[in-house]
Amino acid sequence: MISKREFSLAEEIPTNRSSPIRWIVSHAIRYPLFPILMFLAAAGNNYAFSYVQIYVGRAFDLITGSGWTHAELIGVALLILGAAFGQGLTGLVRNYAGEFMAQAIERDTRHELYVSLLGKSQTFHGRQRVGDIMARATNDVRSLNLMFSPGLMLITDSLLNLIIPIALIALIRTELLLFPLVFTLALILTLRDYNLRLSPVSRALRDQFGTINAGLAEAIAGIEVVKSNVQERYEWDKFTHNARRYRELFVQQGEIQARYLPMLVFGILWAVGFFHALLVWQAGRITLGEVIAFVGLMGGLRFPTFISLFSFDLVQLG
Repeated sequence: MISKREFSLAEEIPTNRSSPIRWIVSHAIRYPLFPILMFLAAAGNNYAFSYVQIYVGRAFDLITGSGWTHAELIGVALLILGAAFGQGLTGLVRNYAGEFMAQAIERDTRHELYVSLLGKSQTFHGRQRVGDIMARATNDVRSLNLMFSPGLMLITDSLLNLIIPIALIALIRTELLLFPLVFTLALILTLRDYNLRLSPVSRALRDQFGTINAGLAEAIAGIEVVKSNVQERYEWDKFTHNARRYRELFVQQGEIQARYLPMLVFGILWAVGFFHALLVWQAGRITLGEVIAFVGLMGGLRFPTFISLFSFDLVQLG
């Protein structure tokens, strides 16, 4: 394929630039160990968290029954301790893998950007706004780092935190799945609506940031021309107009985030699910300890509900 650039450098990293997603994937697959390690550690972390809730329910059934011994209680306590320790250890591994992958991708993308700029002709550089290029080279590349860690790392963790507790609820009693599944459907619908409203504002916010940087860089670089033509007021008005537009977009983004419906849906369905579990217990189909385990497992769904407020925003900024 014939290059459209004036220069070609040997240090360039080969990537797939046919679409933004393929470009990101082509960078991520250069470090296959980190995504695999992050996924496995996140799965182990959520598995350990969920079993803490199961063991707490078993401990409650044990101490409310008759004839239990201290050795049995110590055994359950040690199981809870082991699961909690495993949760903490796998959490560290997940964070380690996610952060190393994010830092490596930020380094590679910045290197790719600089190599690409070096390969461009003087005509290209003469047509570009310096401030806009600097915004891409600093803030935009940094946003890619945040997109992977904590953005994609939290989304992966949230997805597993949704799947694993629901799977363990099914092992307790399949009829208890009713409200967790209703919540999952409601979460998908509300998150879709949230992202559709947030995405255009996030893109406009990044574009406006580049516009502000470009305008300032041009005004400072040509300050002598500005002063000789008595254009100080014009430049000031242009800057305040751009800054005001950025502020309006930032406020609009905050308003969208303030109307984050999944947390409201979670609170309602958690309470309804607890009531449903008590009805099943009253019918004698589960123990009270299993009700406690169910409440703990469904309470764990609070994390993916809450953290999606930030993680999807970070991914969209990237």
